[in-house]
Amino acid sequence: MNPVATSRVFSIDAYRGFTMLAMISGGMGLGKLLKDPNWGWLADQFTHREWVGCTFWDLIQPSFMFLVGVSMPVAFGLRMDRGESWAVQLQHAFKRAFLLILLGVLLDSMSKPEPIVQFIRVLQQIALGYIVAFFTLTLSWKKQLSVAVGCLLLHTALHLLFGYYKGEGYDPWERDKNIGYILDSHLSHFFTSLGYPTVFPNSTGGYATLNALSASATIIFGCMIGRMFREHWEVKVQIKTLVLAGLAGLALGWGLSFPIPMVKKIWTASFGLFAAGWTCLIFAFFHSLTEGLGKKAWANPFMIAGMNSIFLYMSAGILTGQFRNLLMPFTSHALTGLGNWGPVLLALLVICCHWSLAYWLYRRKIFFKV
Repeated sequence: MNPVATSRVFSIDAYRGFTMLAMISGGMGLGKLLKDPNWGWLADQFTHREWVGCTFWDLIQPSFMFLVGVSMPVAFGLRMDRGESWAVQLQHAFKRAFLLILLGVLLDSMSKPEPIVQFIRVLQQIALGYIVAFFTLTLSWKKQLSVAVGCLLLHTALHLLFGYYKGEGYDPWERDKNIGYILDSHLSHFFTSLGYPTVFPNSTGGYATLNALSASATIIFGCMIGRMFREHWEVKVQIKTLVLAGLAGLALGWGLSFPIPMVKKIWTASFGLFAAGWTCLIFAFFHSLTEGLGKKAWANPFMIAGMNSIFLYMSAGILTGQFRNLLMPFTSHALTGLGNWGPVLLALLVICCHWSLAYWLYRRKIFFKV
């Protein structure tokens, strides 16, 4: 638990809180409206694409990772101002990565007979990318961009070379047959042969540990944006930069999606660029209203959630089911009467439960960090 930092950027916390509350909603309970002729389009945006494509729901993890990167130059800049050496900062980075992995393993292992050790959950992917991004913090933005592009190129090359090795006509991006999945399969077989079948078990959702390579680029893109706050650029310039970067990301990601399909589950280069574009534009929206126009009151609930994002992430994994069970006896009749909209109301009530805990912590100036 730490006291609130004095140099926080309101819009960062607000966007982070928006992302966390969206994640907690579990798709806003819109699943039963997918085939509704009037609201199916909205429900579709709250589901993951099965493989190729991108929805709003697919942007939650990139937003979280991007904001981790945005915060890094400010956070480590403050440490440098306090006189911390690079070695001490590196130690802090590894400590934070370890704790993120530990929290992810705890969530993966809940209600399981044995610990599950994987690196495909958001927290573990952030941990791996966090270390990569740390080594770019002292570089110029051009060198940071080169590293980010290098991560995307290397990720792409590995898939293409593996596809070429498998033979003509083989799709290097095919689900459960790409190099990311194969590498995890080999790791799984290795640990199973040692008597540890729950270490690196194969993903059933198409995700892969190798995603951390290209996802690192998302965090580095965030670091590049975060330099604006560390260097105290004018707010108008910050907003303009976010918009231009967002449009560039969308254009590059969409253009690249023709040779390289846009697949969030293996974080292809086209998806990484496209998602980074959207994160910049969404951030520009929050930053324009809160910092540019000074309209912060509407975003206060998001800011409160964003200041305890790690707590809310753990709360979502541990308490969501309990909150649903607690609410059902008092809401079942109302939910039934609302038909397909009943789950939406339940999702909103669950969000309120989680947010109430974050608000209680906020009022007492308790902020959980790793």
